[in-house]
Amino acid sequence: MAVCAEAPDTGSALHNAYSRLVWNAADHALCLLDPAGRVVAWNPGAEHLTGYPAAEVVGRAFTYGDEPEDAALALAAARQAGRYETDGWWPRRDGSRFRAHTVIAAIRDGDRLAGFAQIIRDATPQRAEGGQFEAVALILDLALSTMSQGLCLFDADGKARLLNQRFFAMFAATAGRDLVGVPVEALWALAFVGPQAEAREGAALLAGHEAALGRGETVVIPTSDGRAIALVRRGVPGGAFVVTFEDVTRQREAELEISRLAHHDVLTGLANRAMLWRRLRESIADGALSAGTALLFLDLDGFKAVNDELGHQAGDALLQQVAERLRRAMPEAGLAARFGGDEFALLLPGTAGEMAVSLAEGLLIELARPYPIEGHRPCLVTASIGIAFADPGTTPDAMLHRADCALYAAKGAGKAAWRPFTPELETERSDEGRLEQDLRRALAAGQLGVAYQPIIGLAHGAVTAREALLRWTHPERGPISPRRFIPLAEKSDLIRRLGLWVLDRACRDAAAWPDPARICVNVSVRQLGDGSLPRAVQEILAQTGLAPRRLELEITETVLSNTANGIVDDLQLLHAMGVRISLDDFGVGSSSLGRLRAYPFDRIKLDASFVRDAVERPDCRAIVGVVAELGRRLGIETVAEGVETPAQLAVVHEEGFTEGQGYLFGRAVMASPAARAAGG
Repeated sequence: MAVCAEAPDTGSALHNAYSRLVWNAADHALCLLDPAGRVVAWNPGAEHLTGYPAAEVVGRAFTYGDEPEDAALALAAARQAGRYETDGWWPRRDGSRFRAHTVIAAIRDGDRLAGFAQIIRDATPQRAEGGQFEAVALILDLALSTMSQGLCLFDADGKARLLNQRFFAMFAATAGRDLVGVPVEALWALAFVGPQAEAREGAALLAGHEAALGRGETVVIPTSDGRAIALVRRGVPGGAFVVTFEDVTRQREAELEISRLAHHDVLTGLANRAMLWRRLRESIADGALSAGTALLFLDLDGFKAVNDELGHQAGDALLQQVAERLRRAMPEAGLAARFGGDEFALLLPGTAGEMAVSLAEGLLIELARPYPIEGHRPCLVTASIGIAFADPGTTPDAMLHRADCALYAAKGAGKAAWRPFTPELETERSDEGRLEQDLRRALAAGQLGVAYQPIIGLAHGAVTAREALLRWTHPERGPISPRRFIPLAEKSDLIRRLGLWVLDRACRDAAAWPDPARICVNVSVRQLGDGSLPRAVQEILAQTGLAPRRLELEITETVLSNTANGIVDDLQLLHAMGVRISLDDFGVGSSSLGRLRAYPFDRIKLDASFVRDAVERPDCRAIVGVVAELGRRLGIETVAEGVETPAQLAVVHEEGFTEGQGYLFGRAVMASPAARAAGG
């Protein structure tokens, strides 16, 4: 009994000591909550575990989990059952998270609820196998909350079971909604149609791309607010599946703009040669154009005088007005294109071809009207027009040739004239055939030469490369422009002989140069695809002793649209040998980012037309900047062609081009006899 008599005092002391010991434990977080869920006590262990000091917590409502209602549910469960226990990830004050085992016990004074006691323990397993699992879970949890893509996990019945925060941020109509358990059709309707959409609308939308998603393909779906969302679906064992959502609006806009630039003339906004060729190919049925299809080639008479007398700016203004008049005159089914310079083409597919003659006659009058040019007197030009009609079996190549023949005849008939193609016009082009024969003889007789134009490194101003340019002086006609004889060679196998001759001559000359500059040689697409060019290059390098890295082969964008087998293989072989590959005249042909990645390009050469106008025109400067950035992103060096003024040099340098080429640095000059002799 004595012991019992002393027990109250001793028990009270032990109780107080025990309470202090438990309350001050650093490995358990203890807190007391009032009946409303506000923190009234927060022990040192809670401060240590969560990083939150008591001063920041006491008096605030208890929050469990990511949502305020989670705390209410936890306290309600503890109030009803007397105890609530759970595991989950808790945040720390420094932003990190830990696995917490939480027990909430209701404290009662008789029938009255006095509050709650909460114990939080760090439950992150320390054992190796458990630690690995929990580490993976933590990484997954963090990844889902921070990933840039929206993500939804659906069960085998097609109902949403997990959605990350990025998904809710991407689709405004889903904000604040509990979407767990919602069928995929309803979720599609909500995300892509709108908050008032019905599940059947989502089902119809889903059915349209179900097959592609099932194959694992990326599907791009437009939203009601004008965005583009890329979806990818991946299966999960047991029939479940995960769908990721990525906003690709800016990427799609950039691709569309690049596609537009690739198929439209920058100055006039009309289609370019590549776009016209594409439309011709699309008009083919059973290998031939639809009967009645008409193609008009148009060339301005007197335009050169405007350029020479008033300058390129006035000439550009005139061309823009010509383009506008062509747009107004064209029927809806037609296509107007600018080939370059003052050359245009008009395509009238199918039955629209019946309007060709009346259109040509109307254009002769319309295009002859004066052109007001700011700061100058109105300019007068006329047009010559050639018309070709498709008959059964006519191919796109034949159509282009016939229109060209007809234009040649129209120009020969005088100004402001149009002519249709007739078989007799073939004989009128015999001069072209004679010129081709003369070119063959010139190659055999040694009448051809190679001139070299320097390419400058913009960082230091030194010559880093020289481009080899073929020159021909006819014994009777004098110098013949490459713009005239190269197309002739391209139409026949002569281009292969010419190409190899230039390649051999250029490598021999470059081997004798006193500096290590690269030698850039143009290569026709007709030289690629059969493996002969890599073999020839290997032979020439061995014979001349030129290091492979000093040889750079330039190909035009036409190679990007050529689907012939072996072209990529040839370029890959050449690149593997150490030879550099350059994409010439970028921006005026078949520009394609997708196909650009398939070729081993070391360098992109931006066409001179963009550089020339970059000083005065913001849109051209923007293109210069885009190409420079494209080169940086792809790890490809960039060359600005046609640099003729210090202002143009300043623009390309500021925009980040690595090299420049043009009259500002030097014109193409023939190799000296001494250099040729030294070159072998």
